Amino acid sequence: MEPSLDTQDLVIPEGIRQTVSEDGAVLLDIEQGICFSLNPVGLKIWELLRKRLSLDQIADELARDFPVPRVQLVNDTQEFIRSLEERRLIHRTRPNTRPPQSWARRLLSLGRAG
Repeated sequence: MEPSLDTQDLVIPEGIRQTVSEDGAVLLDIEQGICFSLNPVGLKIWELLRKRLSLDQIADELARDFPVPRVQLVNDTQEFIRSLEERRLIHRTRPNTRPPQSWARRLLSLGRAG
């Protein structure tokens, strides 16, 4: 089993906007110019991450609404968080770790000689 994911060092970039509906939410990354859809469960996890809850606290909240084994809730939440990271909707703030570059900065750096 993988080590537990620490949610305390997760940050939502300033360029992320959200629109909530009864079907979930749409996240817009204005840096990437891309929209992402969240179903109601994804929205709940997103909102709990925004409140800076730990992985255990998120699993506790989800367990109140869904009759699913706790280990599955934790694993599914970790997978969802990794998916958000891959899409650069969240990133980690650790020493010596830079947040992902915006698409504009990456384009500008392509022409530079290393």
